[in-house]
Amino acid sequence: MKILIGTDTTPDLFSGATTQLNSTVEGLKALGHEILLIDPLDFYSVTAKKIHEGFHFALWPKKGLDQKIKQFQPDAVHIYTECGVGIYLRHFCKKMGWKFTTSYLTRLDLILKQRYGLSPFFINRFMKWFHQGIATMTVSVGIKNFLSSLGCKHPIKIWHPGVHTERFHFNPQKKLDQKHPKYVYFGRIDKEKNLEAFLDLDLPGEKWLIGSGGEFLHLKGLYQDRCTFFEVHSQKEIDALIQKCDVLVFPSRFDTFGIVIVEAMAAGLPCASFEEAGPKEIITQNVSGFMDKDLKKACLAALNLDPKNCHKEAERFSIKESVEKFVFNLEPMDR
Repeated sequence: MKILIGTDTTPDLFSGATTQLNSTVEGLKALGHEILLIDPLDFYSVTAKKIHEGFHFALWPKKGLDQKIKQFQPDAVHIYTECGVGIYLRHFCKKMGWKFTTSYLTRLDLILKQRYGLSPFFINRFMKWFHQGIATMTVSVGIKNFLSSLGCKHPIKIWHPGVHTERFHFNPQKKLDQKHPKYVYFGRIDKEKNLEAFLDLDLPGEKWLIGSGGEFLHLKGLYQDRCTFFEVHSQKEIDALIQKCDVLVFPSRFDTFGIVIVEAMAAGLPCASFEEAGPKEIITQNVSGFMDKDLKKACLAALNLDPKNCHKEAERFSIKESVEKFVFNLEPMDR
């Protein structure tokens, strides 16, 4: 199948959405599908580090993009994001009379409210308008219900991200350090991750923060006496560091999924989180992690879990299963 995918992510964008798309494209190609990826590099664009490190906002397409898409003659079109590229491709498909599916992966309404105090009303009206393709894919039952409440067109289908669990080493002899544990968050360091909720906790042992993003230096300046900071940009560096840790703390209330939870589980780390839609889709309570309204309680409870069970649970989110579900959810065009 020839699949056209439009995305506002680029390879230098450090995010779960980038990881998910890269894994999906890799898996699709391995199955023999031909992929045409349209991203901000096909547009005249501007960077916006204050919004997101590595983010490129697509303004208008470069010469020949329409013809490039027509010559590809896709069998299916998927619009991965709702920003500049997504809006262009949605308009293009409507103009051509092509069927298309969309993804809803980010609670932009909550992020913009958190960052800029904007009312969720306007962004949710936009989402209702945008997600009117043949089908919408999202990552959890909770978000599916949310999209239904907005009036987004049905069907709304579940599509779990696939994770390269084999890239995170697991030591079958791993034991969680009960006396001096290391609690860790790794991933993108930005405002919507609610990292202060983790950094302000009074926990035994140590707190580590691993990753990069617009809030890294700000948080380091505020909390370096209470937490150890590691600025890293690669999966390999993260894997080496989390081997020394015991519990992943995932304080975000906005993530629709949480790929880092699966990655931590693959390395044998249980996860402590709030009771939110993303973690609920991944964590088996009191087996691979602990969710609670009280994050400290969740952290202490997670320390009693078995790393072997965490590693086993991670296997549910394989690349193969995710890619097969993505293809199943696509809507081929009539020719």
